[in-house]
Amino acid sequence: MTIHHPEPGGRGSGDDLRCEWCRRPLHRQPIGRPKRFCRQSCRQRAYEARRRSTELGLGDDELVVTRNELDDARDRLAEVTDALDAARTDLADGVAAHRVLDRLIDTISSVTETN
Repeated sequence: MTIHHPEPGGRGSGDDLRCEWCRRPLHRQPIGRPKRFCRQSCRQRAYEARRRSTELGLGDDELVVTRNELDDARDRLAEVTDALDAARTDLADGVAAHRVLDRLIDTISSVTETN
């Protein structure tokens, strides 16, 4: 399956540098060229993906993922969507905003930390 990725290259502006493969935040280096990857494994995966995309004739804004990876991404998105719906309901029911926010942050953290 091909997914169009809106931000090829993964380079952000200014302070929000992120790994081009996994999107983890990168720390700005005081000297030298800015890092593009957080780990050697990310650098290797990016190389493999570039090589394979050339073989398949894919553009920079296209990505091939397995059915399992797509299903996992959809499941994670559904968890976040459900948490957001629950937060809206809790706020409408008068639950304290800080409690709702804490729960929402916990849920999103657990979803994004799963690898």
